[in-house]
Amino acid sequence: MSNQLNINGVLVRLKKINDSDYVSLQDIAKGYNPDTAKDIIKNWMQNYQTIEYLGLWETLENPNFNSVEFYAIKKESPNRAFVMSPKRWVDKTNAIGIIPAKAGRYSKGAFAQRDIALHFCYWLSPPFQLYLIREFDRLKTEEQKRLGDPFKIKRFLTSGNFSFMVNALTPKIDERMLTHPQPYKSRLFYAHEADMLNKIVFGMTAKEWEQQNTDKPTNRNMRDYATVLELTILNNLEFYNALLLNYDCDKEEREQLLKDAYDLQYAFFSKSITIKRMQELSQQQNK
Repeated sequence: MSNQLNINGVLVRLKKINDSDYVSLQDIAKGYNPDTAKDIIKNWMQNYQTIEYLGLWETLENPNFNSVEFYAIKKESPNRAFVMSPKRWVDKTNAIGIIPAKAGRYSKGAFAQRDIALHFCYWLSPPFQLYLIREFDRLKTEEQKRLGDPFKIKRFLTSGNFSFMVNALTPKIDERMLTHPQPYKSRLFYAHEADMLNKIVFGMTAKEWEQQNTDKPTNRNMRDYATVLELTILNNLEFYNALLLNYDCDKEEREQLLKDAYDLQYAFFSKSITIKRMQELSQQQNK
């Protein structure tokens, strides 16, 4: 992927850190107002909803996140005297979603993981967020064309669509979930639910698929041969199931909620132009 995005005429730098895309918050803020970029970022970070969002992202993605400090920050954030910056956030909570600006004349400013950068864009200007999403989609499509292996495209898809889940669920997250992350942090806790999700999305378990597809290579599975639409929904259901597990929902209740979520997302994503474009690309690579 290019190390720079063109967001409606604003050039925004990218960094690749641990296989994840980080976006320059400074460039985004400068594109909005070049004279007050640092203040814009600080104002965003002093917002209660921003703190809540950052805490949820770290809870889901960062096993070393200091949830005790986060809870203290969250309680403090409604106070008028509350002050927050990227550096203070990282120092206090051991966060990984934001990379603070380094001191010195040649500092490149703060960067944030893509999900967090999208949240910043939406807070700053919802249309700018849409431009950023479109540009990411365009660059990712170009990147997949260069990969050659269609199965890499499929595996890439299972790592995305995090923002869809977070934007929908952040207002519903309670304190217990945010301050006790371990029951659902690891994928191991909901890997046992894989067959339930497979049956909802694909109509069969992994073993049933293997029995019906003995002609396929042993190092491939049903997800390698799934459609882009199926993988998009599956990715979201995995996150949703993790949250339901944390709420101690029993399996019967979770299964019904996940089926309802599947129906809702299928109706939404089946109309997505981006997903149709990615599916066409995948089919071309499979020929």
